[in-house]
Amino acid sequence: MTLPPSEQPVDKPVAAAIRLLAGQGFDATSVEELAEASGMSRSTFFRRFGSKEDVVFADHERILRQVNDRLAESRLEPLAAVVDAALLVFDHHLRNPETSRARYELLQAVPALRDRELVTSHRYERAFLQSLNDQLPRDGRSGYKAVAFAAAVVAVHNAFLREWLRAAPGPGDAGAGDRTRASALAAELLALSETFRPALLGSAAIAQPAPTVVVTVLPGQAGREAIAQAVLDALP
Repeated sequence: MTLPPSEQPVDKPVAAAIRLLAGQGFDATSVEELAEASGMSRSTFFRRFGSKEDVVFADHERILRQVNDRLAESRLEPLAAVVDAALLVFDHHLRNPETSRARYELLQAVPALRDRELVTSHRYERAFLQSLNDQLPRDGRSGYKAVAFAAAVVAVHNAFLREWLRAAPGPGDAGAGDRTRASALAAELLALSETFRPALLGSAAIAQPAPTVVVTVLPGQAGREAIAQAVLDALP
């Protein structure tokens, strides 16, 4: 599996607003200042984002839509589709490191934002569970095991994400370093899916070979040749 470039460019108004909030302080920053930093009027800012809290999580709304679209369009088997969607979320953060790290600083400083982040994580979990329920055999086998798998995928993803957010960015983070992190997350999520596969798909699923996963992370809007070369370089 190759992670493609993000379907949309970085949301510059959101990135500018989050940088200002992280640098100046959440309570010390007015909506007027956020609107100016975002390059829009106060009324336009309110129409688009609604509030200071909403702008902090605006790109989460975008990536959630992409996750739901990816799950709906996926031709992968149910567990692999969830792993693929989780890697899409991680890829989003790797492609927007400054914004992701600035938001992480805000979450540590503002308890109310941390509470909202928990709600956002639950929305990813719910999307994964809905996809599993839609795709798994309706024979009563999955039950709460699907709930456990969806929650476990989110927990492992978030553990990797927090580790990356806390690490001081180094010169290799935008290249080989990030590819290594993404590949390690992919391996952990695939191992997790193999643990749950017999319970969710039955004993016959054990005999099926695990899919080969190749993860590539490239900065910016990379061309096809660069993506193809990165895939070749990442092959085991």
